[in-house]
Amino acid sequence: MPRGKILTLLSFLAGLGLTVYLVRAEGWHEILALLRGAGWPLLLLPLAHIVPIFLDAISWRWLLDRPRRVSLLFLTWLALLREAVNALLPVARIGGEVVGVRLLGKAGVPLYTAAASVLVEVSLTLASQLVFTLAGLIILLATIADRQIVEYTLVFLLAAFPAVAVFFWLQSRGRLFARLQSLSHRFLGAGEWLARVVDLAHLDHEIQRIYGRNWALLWANFWQLAGLFAGAVEVWLTFWLLGHPIPLWSAVLLESLGHALRSAAFFVPGGLGVQEGGFLLLGAAVGIGPDLALAFSLARRLRELLLGVPLLGSWYIYEDQRWQQRWRRQEASREGAI
Repeated sequence: MPRGKILTLLSFLAGLGLTVYLVRAEGWHEILALLRGAGWPLLLLPLAHIVPIFLDAISWRWLLDRPRRVSLLFLTWLALLREAVNALLPVARIGGEVVGVRLLGKAGVPLYTAAASVLVEVSLTLASQLVFTLAGLIILLATIADRQIVEYTLVFLLAAFPAVAVFFWLQSRGRLFARLQSLSHRFLGAGEWLARVVDLAHLDHEIQRIYGRNWALLWANFWQLAGLFAGAVEVWLTFWLLGHPIPLWSAVLLESLGHALRSAAFFVPGGLGVQEGGFLLLGAAVGIGPDLALAFSLARRLRELLLGVPLLGSWYIYEDQRWQQRWRRQEASREGAI
C-alpha cells in the first residue's frame, strides 16, 4: 500500500478513536438522549445547509465571465459536491476543488478559466473566514470574563492577515504559479515536466484577469460573507432543535472557528476527531456543556452523511455520458428561454 494511503488510513483510525473516546468519556447516553429529543426535525438540517451553499454558488458565479457562466442550479450542485468530496472522501480537502474544476470544464467553461475561478474563490473564502472569525471574537471579547483563549486566537488571526495579504498579492500581481514552476525546476528539476502538463503562465493570466474585475470581486466577497453568516444561523438552528438555543454570536464563533479547525486538520479525513475535540473546547469557552457540544458535532456529521452520500451518487450519475448529454440539452434550452 502506498505511504500516502497508509498515513490517510492511520489518521482516519486515530480520528475515529478520538471521537469514540470523547463520546464515551462525556457519556454517550446523555448525548444520544439529546439527539433523540430533537427527533426527526434533525433530518431537515440538510435543507437548511443548502442556503449557505447557494450563497457560495452566487459568489462563485460572479468570478466567471458572463458568456462563460453556467446556471446557478448547476453551480449550487457543484459547490455541494465539492464539500461532500472533501468531507466524506480521503482527499486532504483539495479533492473537492479538483472535482469542481473538472466538472466545470466538462460543462463548457474553458479549463484554465475554471481552475482560476476555483483558486480565486478558495482565496476569497480564506479572507472572508478571517473577517468572519474576527467579528465573532470581537463580539466574544465583550461578553465573557475568561478571555485568554479568545486573546490567543485574536493574536493568531492578526498575525495571519499579513500572510493572506502577501498570498493575494502573489496571485493577483506576482505570477504565483509561474514562480512555483520556476522554483520546482530549480530545486526539484520538475519545471519542464510541469510545463508539458499544464501552462502555468496561462493559469496566472486567468487569475490576474479575474482579480482585475474589481466589482465582481466585491460582489463575490459579499455573497461569501452572507453564506458564512447563513452558516452561523444553521448552527443556531441545530442547537435550537437540540432544545438548547444559544446566542447568535456564539453560533458565529462556533461556525467560524469550526471551519478553521477542519482546514488546519486537512490531513484527517472529514476532520474526524478534530471537529469533536474543537467543539468541546470552543463550547466550554461560550458556556456549552460537553455533552451538548458533542451532540451538535454528531448532528453535523448526520447532516454531512444525509446530504453527502446522495451527492456522491449524483456525481456518479452525472459522469455517465448519456445523462450528461441530456443535462447539457436542458441547460441549453433553459438559457434559450431566458
